[in-house]
Amino acid sequence: MIYLLLLFGGTIYFFLDEKYLNSKKFLSVFFIWFPILFFYFIFPATQYNVGTDYFTYRNYYAQPDLIELYRIKGELVFYYIYRFIVENQLGEQSIFYFCTFFNTCLLFFTMFKLRKANFNIAIIFFLFLTITGIYHNQMNGLRAYMGVMCIPLAFVYLAENKLIKTAVLIILAISSHFSSVVSLLLLPMKILIPLSNRKLAFLFFLLPFIYVSLMQLVPSFVNLFFFRYSHYLNSDYATGISLINLFSKLYYLPLFVFFWFVYLKRKPISIYCESSVFRKYFDFSIVVWVVTYWFIILSLEYGFFFRLQSAFIFFYIFPIYYLYQYLIDSKSWRRVSFLSVYILAPYVLKVTYMASGEYNYSNYLFYSF
Repeated sequence: MIYLLLLFGGTIYFFLDEKYLNSKKFLSVFFIWFPILFFYFIFPATQYNVGTDYFTYRNYYAQPDLIELYRIKGELVFYYIYRFIVENQLGEQSIFYFCTFFNTCLLFFTMFKLRKANFNIAIIFFLFLTITGIYHNQMNGLRAYMGVMCIPLAFVYLAENKLIKTAVLIILAISSHFSSVVSLLLLPMKILIPLSNRKLAFLFFLLPFIYVSLMQLVPSFVNLFFFRYSHYLNSDYATGISLINLFSKLYYLPLFVFFWFVYLKRKPISIYCESSVFRKYFDFSIVVWVVTYWFIILSLEYGFFFRLQSAFIFFYIFPIYYLYQYLIDSKSWRRVSFLSVYILAPYVLKVTYMASGEYNYSNYLFYSF
């Protein structure tokens, strides 16, 4: 229930902000958004036994020598955060406060940049919580999702051709979790931005067949670019996901197909025509989504590709965002309602009747008295 309160409360709050204030000044936006950012932060920070790795991360506090592994692996962001916590005797729960604060700051800066580019933050926040799973998965995969949260902001700076800031974010991502080395793929993806919409659509529907045909090359690819994960090829991590699991991950595919129909056959949404900054971000986001969406296919044979695909799951937001704006511009409120129900239905089930793992929330404060 706590997740639904954050979802609906935050979406309504951002909607009212968008309608009546819509500031683009940094300090004004920070203070206006602070109440929602605080609740967004406090729930993961005060989690208790959410997911499978909760006590593993807490136990490092009593056995700090174990975190040396992360220094050796080069995951220095997590290593130095935990070392700071231990040396200053901040307590075993502190790692969740620090990691969540890190992720919340990254989300704020990303949303602020999107606000300045004329995106509707109420829609962005709604889709971020319901379809990406990042908010929930960060409670269990602390290191991995610190890296994942660096990638959207790196994308924003790369869209603006701010290469130094992009490099800093990519280094932060990789230093949080080495799997975020896939963020380097953002750089060559920029080459595809000039492609026409029709060519991008063709590429989207062609790529699953290309990835399947290249599946036999995955071991060589992993050994060359992800050598640290070479041992996964002969471990349980290489076990492919089931077809049933794959189909559950393709839940949003009908919406993506509908997006292409709208994107190719209908006139552009109003803000796309009016704002060059919006177009710059949006065009690049669609390229990233097109290239990375079908990584899930590779998970049929090599399960660890699911983690690599999750690094780009933030970009699921943009085609569905476009659908929302198109339907709102068209004043097609019935379709807006249907779209919202389609998105909300699985999320509501995940956090209520079917709640488990990262979707089953418990709070540390209730266990500390």
